[in-house]
Amino acid sequence: MRHAITTGVCGTLVAGALVAAGGILAVPANAAGSGVVYVSPTGKSGNPGTQSKPVKTLADVRKVLAARQNPPTVTVLFKGGTYKLPQYRWGNWSARSVTFKPQPGTGAPVFDGAKRQKYWLVVDPTRTKLTFTGLRLSRYTTGGIMLRGTGTADSRRVIGATIKAMKFTDMGGARSGYAAVHLNYARNTAITGNTFRNLVNRGCPGCMHAVYFANQSNNNTVSGGTFSKVSGDAIRAADYSNGNKVRGGSYSRTGTKAVFSAWRLARNTRCSHGNVFYTAARFSKSYRGATIPTVLDGADDSSKPPCTPRAVVRTNP
Repeated sequence: MRHAITTGVCGTLVAGALVAAGGILAVPANAAGSGVVYVSPTGKSGNPGTQSKPVKTLADVRKVLAARQNPPTVTVLFKGGTYKLPQYRWGNWSARSVTFKPQPGTGAPVFDGAKRQKYWLVVDPTRTKLTFTGLRLSRYTTGGIMLRGTGTADSRRVIGATIKAMKFTDMGGARSGYAAVHLNYARNTAITGNTFRNLVNRGCPGCMHAVYFANQSNNNTVSGGTFSKVSGDAIRAADYSNGNKVRGGSYSRTGTKAVFSAWRLARNTRCSHGNVFYTAARFSKSYRGATIPTVLDGADDSSKPPCTPRAVVRTNP
């Protein structure tokens, strides 16, 4: 059974004048108004976020953007290397779009939670179009990215995010893991061509997923990607999450109940609807090597009859 989750705030936006150790943050003339911010494992807080003087954390990025008068289109470029940073919480923002991706020609950015941090990033309600691409997230205890909406009104959702060509590896804990990509009240999210590997809870293996649609997360898509050694169902919809579509993908030693399950929890027993897995396969191999169905409509209370119509169905592509 799932329980309510609380998430700590580990990042803070500082508005107005930005004071670094040496005084007011100076913005070079050629960077003023630019939406491109450079980040490096060896960057420094107080730097202007240029290629020659990168910053180090997402909190630094927010300060730089505020100093540049909050440009409408933002690109955050991470230099290749390993980052060991605390979980960060990204609040609402006035930008139309924010893209997080590797700095070209510098290798892969790897974010290492060191089995101490819960998530890499928690996103509060926003209509800013967020794109995450080409990053590697590893060794977080609860998950990688959480889109943390708080209700069904548009102003309380996270809408239109894209997560593509990412690698999520070696996540989970004793019981605490939820999902590499964890959606709460999120809508129209595109999750495309990602790698999910070694996502394992020890004490509650079925609680850890690659993608988790929770709390009325509706009309999201998962396309392609590789799912291997995930102790819980690769994809799960719960809490009346509807209209979510999964297309293709490669699944190996993944799942407890099914590859894609729709689950009625004790806290919310309403039947979901419109969740579809487009696949010709009827069965797969679980994390433990057993044969499991590709889709399953289940509940904490096993005495409850299946939903009519079913909460999730399989359809040939």
